[in-house]
Order: sequence, then C-alpha cells, then structure tokens
Amino acid sequence: MNMRQLQYFLAVAAELNFTRASERVNIAQPALSAQIIALEEELGTPLFTREKRKVMLTPAGDILVEHAQRVLNTASAAIAAVRASGRGAQAHLMVGAIYTAIYCFLPNTLRLFKALTPNSDVSLQEMTISQQIAGLKEGAIEVGLVRGHIYDHSIVTELLYRELLVVAVPAESEYDQPGPVDLKDLATWPLIAVARGTATERGYGDRILDIFEDEDHKPTIAREAYDMHTSACLVAAGMGVAVVPAIMQLMKPLGIAYRPLNAESPGVSLSLAWHKDRVPPLLGPWREAARSNAAILMAQHPELFLDTSRSRVMVEAE
Repeated sequence: MNMRQLQYFLAVAAELNFTRASERVNIAQPALSAQIIALEEELGTPLFTREKRKVMLTPAGDILVEHAQRVLNTASAAIAAVRASGRGAQAHLMVGAIYTAIYCFLPNTLRLFKALTPNSDVSLQEMTISQQIAGLKEGAIEVGLVRGHIYDHSIVTELLYRELLVVAVPAESEYDQPGPVDLKDLATWPLIAVARGTATERGYGDRILDIFEDEDHKPTIAREAYDMHTSACLVAAGMGVAVVPAIMQLMKPLGIAYRPLNAESPGVSLSLAWHKDRVPPLLGPWREAARSNAAILMAQHPELFLDTSRSRVMVEAE
C-alpha cells in the first residue's frame, strides 16, 4: 500500500464513480481500477460494491476512508514541517481560516505571531467551517478560525470578538440609500442567502435565516451561495442583497455599499478552534497574537463590534 493508492481510493470514495474519479486524479480509468483492485487484494477485502452504474463503499471501505485521510494529512504535515525547517524555521503551525478572517484578521495576527516566535513558520489554508472541523479531527490543520459555536465535544473554541451584521447592497442601486434597513423591509428585498448547514452542523446561513424567523418574517431568497466570495460577487453584480459580517466593510470590494441592519441580533463571532487531544506546541503564542490583534481591531473600529469584554474558552460537553 502506498500514498498514491490511498489518493486513488479516496477519489473513488468521494465520487462513487470510477470515470469521474479517474478524471479527478488524472489517470486512465483502467489504471485506476487496477490500482483499487490491487489495494483490495492486499487488504484481503473488497472496499467497494460494484453494481450496474452504481458504486458504493463497503463497511471496510468506510473504515479506510477515515484512516486514509489521516495518513495523507499526516504526510502533508510532515512535508510542510520539513520544508519549513529547510527555510530555517524551528517550529511549524498549520492554520485554517474562513474567507473574511484571511483578509481582515490574519495579516496582522501573522505579523504579531512572527514577532513572538521569529523562528517559526505558518501554513495557511482558506477553509469553510465544516472543512476546518474535519481538518482539526484529521490532522490537516492544527488551529482554525471559525464562526459560531462548534457543536463537537472534541473541538475547543476561544471567542475573539463578536461582530455586528450589516446589509451589503449593490452600490448606486435602489437599495443604496442612507440609513439603517428594517428587517421587515429587508424581507421583501431579493436576498442572496448563504446555504444552510446540515442537521448536525449549523452554519452561517442558518444563523442569518434565524434572524428572520425570530421576528416572524419570511425572506425573499433570490439566490443561494455556498460561500462569502460568491455572495459578495452576486451583490456587486446587482443580483440581490446579503447580510454579512460588519468587518467585510474593511475589505472594500468594488460595487458594494453597506447599510446598518435594524434588527435584534447576537451578531456573528470569530473564534479560535483546536482539537482538545492535539494541542499544538505553538498554540500559546498563536492565541496571544490573535487576542492582541482582536483588541487592536476593536479599538480601531469599535463601530463594527458588539461588546466582548472577556475571552471565553469553550469545549462542548460529551
């Protein structure tokens, strides 16, 4: 068994289709099938059931998915650490972060972190919240930057700040007027909604739609986006409006104006996250840098934030 076979196996497990999987890993389908058969023969058990036009994981295949992903993540982490060492770094931290944190929060946090640990190195990946949770569990990242509460007993979170919500509207459109937007009016506007999470993982989209439901308003959903990039793009294109974290105003994307939202809302949080059983050696200075930068942002732009005068570290109970 080798890592390339595991990559091929995970591609088939993700696609449940040998043709699409072969395109995903860029090899011919017969060669991919041969690699999977060789892996099954080595393990002594089938990993997939193959019926006419239908491929499914066997129980053994389900088990291998989890372990194969962990092996590949560990290998990637080892490669990153070795390359960091080759650049002179004595320690390495793997970080995942949501879109807005990468642009608005992380640049100065990284500067502060490097000042605290000048011989360290950081690998950074943009990831959704659900991808970060999976990454923390599988070892793909060591610390994340997430929104909202994480309903998983293995993940520890520390609140950094809580932002207000604002309404992003197409610049110079009929919606680009001075003053706040009442929720009852917003409910009649074409809303670009971020897709809801799953039954077990509530996402940013769920929290926004909860605001309407709590006030007995039904939003007019014009389009659905799966991430903040797409939502911002659609607003700038004039296809609707969106409810976004106030810190997005610091990014100044072209074609978007912002208006305050007149509604009862707890805002949205930004928190650090890490696995309770895999605390990285560099977590201490990373937390210090993140806390310091959060304090700087709140002091420089108090109009964007709700009061979070004390930091909270939380782990979901078993």
